[in-house]
Amino acid sequence: MIITQKYLKGAAEYAKYWPGPVTSLFDVSPSPSTDLDHVEVAGDHDIHSIEVRPRDPQVLARRLQSASVVVSFLSPFEFATAELCNRLGVPIIQVSEYTLRTECQIIDASGANYIANLRRKLWAWRAERLRRQLIRISAGLQCNGLPTYNSYRGICPDALLFLDNRVRKTDVISIQELSRKAKDARAGRPLRLVYGGRFVPMKGVLHLPEVARHLRQAGVPFQFSIYGAGPEENKLRAAISRYALEDQVSILQPVDFDKEWVPFLKQQADLFVCCHVQGDPSSTYVEAMASGVPIASYDNEAFKGIVEFSGSGFLAPMGRSKALAGVIADLHRDRDRLLEAAQIGRSFSEQHCFETTFSRRVDHFLERSRHPTQREVAN
Repeated sequence: MIITQKYLKGAAEYAKYWPGPVTSLFDVSPSPSTDLDHVEVAGDHDIHSIEVRPRDPQVLARRLQSASVVVSFLSPFEFATAELCNRLGVPIIQVSEYTLRTECQIIDASGANYIANLRRKLWAWRAERLRRQLIRISAGLQCNGLPTYNSYRGICPDALLFLDNRVRKTDVISIQELSRKAKDARAGRPLRLVYGGRFVPMKGVLHLPEVARHLRQAGVPFQFSIYGAGPEENKLRAAISRYALEDQVSILQPVDFDKEWVPFLKQQADLFVCCHVQGDPSSTYVEAMASGVPIASYDNEAFKGIVEFSGSGFLAPMGRSKALAGVIADLHRDRDRLLEAAQIGRSFSEQHCFETTFSRRVDHFLERSRHPTQREVAN
């Protein structure tokens, strides 16, 4: 099967803290995803098992009946799974990511016609009603990011809030490394801007050349490195060429997260520019902060929550590339604000590093497990 390295890394971390076997049941899709970290696996991987999810409800019931806890993505398609777990007496924990508002923004970003978008939004509204019912019949909820946490904690007051992030505590930028970056930044050289992610409409990548164009018009010295791949790449390259930005804006292929991406951010980036036109709880936010790179972004609900929670980051109105360029221009003129945000972001990300986040999540699973003695084993 082809799955993501990010998922494998997270599942292995679950297994590290969970006092028993961890198994992932996958539905198989015939079409590839747009994720950038695909890996091929067969059978068990590291310390957790991988299986194809049974389609027959009776076979699935036999597979789940001995589980201590089942973890599921909060989706209306998993309503039958939750009802099955309730019949078996197996606690099921939901994991949420998108609010209804974010789903509608993703639909708007798709570029489909008005009628198609309206139908998709109607489906999303109905799905949201089912999600809320699903939370009520589940044993617990974990919310990736503040948007769904704020939306659902009225239904599930003890919901766990976590911030997705792949950077371990040992890989968070050191005080010494941050001091060296600060010295370079104060020297007044051009700003080193960076973006990394999928080139898809929901990530707003076609706004990046617009931001760069406005920066050049404002006389801001900068170099902009854009890492990623996806269906919008040709349009992105065309926009860079149309605005004659080739000397300042570069498109580069995705690189290995631990070996290349994090070291690059720590050593060669001053500011992460994010044009996400919707509020998905991207792991990019905390990962950039962990690498000593503040973020300037549209005020989507996910990043706005990060700024309020952490005290680090810079906001511009949604979709206004010129305003975002203005925020970056102000930071160029006031490098101390940029460096202060880097320091605050580093401290915040250290509290939400990869292993701490997964340890908290597994503790939450254990508390809701039907085998409470496992907590004693874990401790």
